[in-house]
Amino acid sequence: MVQEVLGELQVTRGVLASALVAEDGIVVESLRADQAPDVYFLSGAAATALASARALSQELERGEVEEVMVEYPEGPVLLVPLEEGYLLVVLMDSMQSLGRVRFQLKKSVPRLKEALS
Repeated sequence: MVQEVLGELQVTRGVLASALVAEDGIVVESLRADQAPDVYFLSGAAATALASARALSQELERGEVEEVMVEYPEGPVLLVPLEEGYLLVVLMDSMQSLGRVRFQLKKSVPRLKEALS
């Protein structure tokens, strides 16, 4: 089911790569377009970024992290915490794709959480 959900996310216009990553940085499942960077290279840094966002959230007493977005000139990267121990990493081609991708995530994230529980 995880591969199916990643496939649905992957065909969303603007998504270059998507990966289910364990919080220790190990890629569990991934899909990527030919021109996308290798998600195995990104996964460790993504897990570290999410841990930093969680530490900041605790310091600010703002509650649980729902999403982390890092914006780059070539497009943003979204980090979405899932069930304990996992996160979804989505690499996009531009900020113009953000609304479309977030809309798809509203459907994909609950299904991924269900698959992981």
